[in-house]
Amino acid sequence: MKSARNDKSVAIALEGVNMSFGTRRVMHDLTCEFARGKITVILGGSGSGKSTLLRLIGGLIRPQSGAIYIDGRDVTKLAESDMYDVRRDIGMMFQHGALLDSISVFDNLAFPLHEHTDMSEDDIADEVRDRLDAVGLANAEDLLPGQLSGGMLKRAALARAIIQRPKILLCDEPFSGLDPISVKRIEALLLQVNQRYEMTTLLVSHHVATTMRMANHVLVLKASGAVSGSPEEMRASADPLIHNLLSDELTDNIDDIEPEGGAARA
Repeated sequence: MKSARNDKSVAIALEGVNMSFGTRRVMHDLTCEFARGKITVILGGSGSGKSTLLRLIGGLIRPQSGAIYIDGRDVTKLAESDMYDVRRDIGMMFQHGALLDSISVFDNLAFPLHEHTDMSEDDIADEVRDRLDAVGLANAEDLLPGQLSGGMLKRAALARAIIQRPKILLCDEPFSGLDPISVKRIEALLLQVNQRYEMTTLLVSHHVATTMRMANHVLVLKASGAVSGSPEEMRASADPLIHNLLSDELTDNIDDIEPEGGAARA
């Protein structure tokens, strides 16, 4: 792991991270890494720190000790004022969408571009429509978030997460509250977006079958640290925790799910 901070194939590396909330220890000496441009699924039992890990990488919270390297830079040592450049390269797809209810889908996506770039109005409009088209919402730009179905809201949240072309995409429970067909459509869209924009994607979800289908790499958080490997290695593991986490995995596939066109109606 000492060399991971300078390994160009590694986008994110944690070394000896400790994180507690009051007297509750969430992470103890966590060391792990995430491959550049790949999809990593983060699994673990309730309270194992899955969402906390995303928040740490996103710079929303800081660990009590340890290092977090993003593109070789230890972000735990940066002043808050210096975190802007780091966060600009990170997109976050929140569990409940986190869109502003009082403005349209178009304006929700345009807002960060108005706030953080000097792009012209025409260029902003082009970028917004490109992302909406990428997630199959080209005809929904004038709708308010409250007028969207659950699947459409997830897709709008994904479009907003990638509006600034981030290098890293963090997804916290992107499938929660969706019916099975919408789950598969969002799955296909996440795969498409990962391939189109070549982002390093970290995904936390209780939908084990879905996430294991998507994963290039799997990280399982345990009280004693973390175990990682390919989906095949995880399925072959004799570890009782990993076996229990994967025991509900299904064998259906997404070969018949189109990422565009029909997928736009989740």
